[in-house]
Amino acid sequence: MLGIWKSEMERIWNRKSTYLLYVAYILIIVATIWSHKITGTKVFRFGEGTMVVNNLNLPWLMMSEVALFLTTAMLPILYVDQLGGDLHSGAYRLYVIRPYRRFQFWLAKLLALSVTTIIFLGTSLLIGVIAGWWLFPHSSTFLKYGSSVTSTSSDAIPYVLAFYLVLTIVCLAKLVLSSVICLFISRPLFSYIVIIFSSAFLFQLFRPLIMLMDPFREILLALNVDNSLKFWVSVGGMIVICVIISFTRWQKKII
Repeated sequence: MLGIWKSEMERIWNRKSTYLLYVAYILIIVATIWSHKITGTKVFRFGEGTMVVNNLNLPWLMMSEVALFLTTAMLPILYVDQLGGDLHSGAYRLYVIRPYRRFQFWLAKLLALSVTTIIFLGTSLLIGVIAGWWLFPHSSTFLKYGSSVTSTSSDAIPYVLAFYLVLTIVCLAKLVLSSVICLFISRPLFSYIVIIFSSAFLFQLFRPLIMLMDPFREILLALNVDNSLKFWVSVGGMIVICVIISFTRWQKKII
C-alpha cells in the first residue's frame, strides 16, 4: 500500500500542471499579503467591518481571498486532472492490473491528493507566519473573528492551527466530492464544471455547505462552539456519503 501511495505522489508531482498550480497559488498568497501590507487593514467581505492586520492575525486573515481561490479553482483543477484525467485517458487500466486489491489504488490516489492538499495549505501557513513576523506590526493582542473580547498572543497559535486544520477538512470534503463526480464524468473539463455547479447547488440546499466554495467565514464561525454543530454535521456528512459513493462506484467501474 505504501508503494502505491509513493507511486501516486510521484505521478502528481511529475506533472507540470501541478507545479504551475503550486506556483500560481504562491503568487496569489504573496499578492494578498502585499495588498494587506499596503492598506494595513482587512475589510471583511460580508460587512463585518475592518480589522487592523498584525503578525498574530495575518496567517488566517489573508485566507479570506486565498481560500476562495483554493476551493473554487485550484484544488478542483488539481483533482480533476489527477482523477478524471487518468480515468478519461484510460491510464488507470494500466495500474489496476498490478497485484493489489482494487480499492487500494483508489485509496492511494485519494491519500496522495490529500497529502498534496496539505502541502498547499502548509505553504500558506508558513508564508503567512513568516510574512507576519517580518512585514507587519507586532502586537501582544488580537481579536478573533466576531469577538469584541481581546485575545492574548498565547491564543494566536491554537487559533491559527485550528483554522488551518478545519480548512484542511473542508478541502478533503471537496476532494471526495470531486472523486465521486470524476467517476461518473471523467472528462476533466466537464467534471470541473459539474463540481462548480454541484457545490453551488448543495449550498442552496444547506447553507453551511457554502464552505465548498467560500469556506473562510464558515470556518471562523465554526471555531465558535455556539455555531459549530451545523458546520460539523454538514462537512462530516458530506465526507462520509461521498466516500461511500466513491469507493462503491470505483469497485463497480468496468476496466
